[in-house]
Amino acid sequence: MALVTGKHIEIPSHIQACVDRRIPYLVDKPFADCATRLRPVAEVSEKYGVFSALILPNRASKVVAVVKKMVDDGSLGKLVLYNSRLNNGSPMRYDPTPSAWHNIPSISGGGSWATEGAHGIDTYLQFVGEKQVTVVGAVMSNAMYGREIEDSAVGMLRSDDGVTGIIESGYTFPSEGGRSGDHFFRFIGSKASVFAFYGKKGEPLIEVNTSSGTEFEEDLGHGERMRNIINEGLSSLQEGRVPETNILDAVRVLEIQDAVYDHARASPMTNGPYPMGAVAARP
Repeated sequence: MALVTGKHIEIPSHIQACVDRRIPYLVDKPFADCATRLRPVAEVSEKYGVFSALILPNRASKVVAVVKKMVDDGSLGKLVLYNSRLNNGSPMRYDPTPSAWHNIPSISGGGSWATEGAHGIDTYLQFVGEKQVTVVGAVMSNAMYGREIEDSAVGMLRSDDGVTGIIESGYTFPSEGGRSGDHFFRFIGSKASVFAFYGKKGEPLIEVNTSSGTEFEEDLGHGERMRNIINEGLSSLQEGRVPETNILDAVRVLEIQDAVYDHARASPMTNGPYPMGAVAARP
């Protein structure tokens, strides 16, 4: 099995190499710089039945499992609002490393939204399923650092059955203070609300609010989620099971990611305020 990761614009060519050799693969987000670059190889991968699975650690979190159970047993009621925030440290952390290309939009496709937006989008899609999703609002801001990439981003989504999604990503957290970032979930249902956030000691917490009161439990840390989601992909291959995700799911995530970029880039009021760098032309 291959683990596919690297420069966003090059990932589809790495996947093509796997498909050509019929090598099963796990692929890390964001999967490509845009959906149109990934779609052709994704479709060929599925045509030839090449095993693929996505590394999306939110899927291994307890909070997602809790909300899925509450949806299934009716205790959440109807999901009406989903909000996630994944805000990490400044883009300067990439500059002295071999990953400095993250800050070159012609390679990465953008900044925090290109690198981190897929996590929140995927979780939203887990709960809206195959419903049509429309981008109704978006902002790409480089107000904090004035670089050619966004350092904070917000995408507002709406499914055709009325589930609103507000997804934030950023490079604005003062991570020098000890924590790696500000990571938050909010699921609002007609009968209950579920939040995920960090406690005073940085422990990941889940808060469930119902008419019976409020309950807390601790979630898994990021490292454990990553191990679990990778192990799930490996065991699916070993046991001959259909994985929870495949490369076509990545295309759908990127379609929404691209649509948010397009919405924001259509106006200088929602893209800036400083000049943004050019991204690679979409095929």
